[in-house]
Amino acid sequence: MTRRAIAKVATTAVAGVLLAGGVTVATPGTALAARSDCERGANGFRDIPDNQTGVAAGPADKVLRPSDPQGLVGRIGLGAARIDGDVYGFAALAVPRVGDEIWMDWTLDGNRVHIQCGPFKATRDGHQLTSAARVTDSNPNYRFRACGGGGGQAVQCTDWW
Repeated sequence: MTRRAIAKVATTAVAGVLLAGGVTVATPGTALAARSDCERGANGFRDIPDNQTGVAAGPADKVLRPSDPQGLVGRIGLGAARIDGDVYGFAALAVPRVGDEIWMDWTLDGNRVHIQCGPFKATRDGHQLTSAARVTDSNPNYRFRACGGGGGQAVQCTDWW
């Protein structure tokens, strides 16, 4: 079986499992996961604290509110951290305002179909917020991106990593 065929089978299997578990498809290519589909170890995701530190991963951060009157300029980015011997990727929103949201999109097929893990909503101004984390992989079709929105601002997403 070719690498492409394996990736297609794996993506179809993951999408099938998530769809069977109540995940709905919002637009072609996107499966929306409820928070419960990516918390407490569900579907390979891992809960991490909102103050999780790591290294910046992949593409440049995105600014959520470039000119916030409160000075809370939310920055959306991807992080990577070693947890129990494995490297996990996660989305982080630095300096959010209450109501801002962050989520992580994850794909097995180079982003033709992806799972949206979240959104997770900020409940305190100025305190970092993270998504659930997923173990990383060197396969070029296994990718992540961080997205967020809030305060009437358009949704911002990093490039795929």
